[in-house]
Amino acid sequence: APVADDKVTNYRKQWNGWIKSTAKVKFPDQGQPEDYRFEAVSKEWVHWENWVQPYEPIPGQDVMYQNIVVSGPDLEKNKYILDLNVNRQRGVLYVGVPGTGKTTIVKDYLADVRSKRDDMLSCNINHNAYTTSFALQAIMMSALDKRTGRTFGPPGNKKCIFFVDDLNMPYVDQYDTQSAIMLLLQINSYGTIYNREHLEDKMELQDIQFVSCMNPKAGSFQVNNRLQRYYTVITCFAPTPELMS
Repeated sequence: APVADDKVTNYRKQWNGWIKSTAKVKFPDQGQPEDYRFEAVSKEWVHWENWVQPYEPIPGQDVMYQNIVVSGPDLEKNKYILDLNVNRQRGVLYVGVPGTGKTTIVKDYLADVRSKRDDMLSCNINHNAYTTSFALQAIMMSALDKRTGRTFGPPGNKKCIFFVDDLNMPYVDQYDTQSAIMLLLQINSYGTIYNREHLEDKMELQDIQFVSCMNPKAGSFQVNNRLQRYYTVITCFAPTPELMS
């Protein structure tokens, strides 16, 4: 869906008008279509505010102010969409400028998953201009165990979500490529990785998937198209005054 705006045409407004006019179940008059979730049981559009969780401080724990996450319609909506993709082994790439809550969405979702599912682990990887394929591989392999033969996976036969933050930050070399990005492409395409000390040894990676975030105004400004096809791309917008209040 073309939900972005530019200086010539407001595509988001056009899309909102189209979906409201074609939906068989009428949308409420207030708000935009993306503010609502369709409930099949009641056959009506329900505002995402109904899924907002009240903030409850953990007794006996002092949490730094910047680490406090307060639930809101946008947060719950994005976590729901992220969960749909994760359950179908589909990667998700959140794109947005700083302050749009990309990292908060993913980290809060991963915290929920770890607390509710015994079969799921997560590992955070922060890309920067100095991240190479060698460094990325070392971080990933530190979170995986050898299973049988040349097969590797998360410990305890669990599944692992690798959260790659600032996906597009690695340095672009003279061949117009980013080695860390190419390694991610290889893993997504073939599920394999090579031993750096013995390149003839190929290792199969199992039960892993990726969720990423990127700032389109930093790093390489974009992601290799062959890697991007493995992601569901979601744009994060700056919070509105209503959400901030």
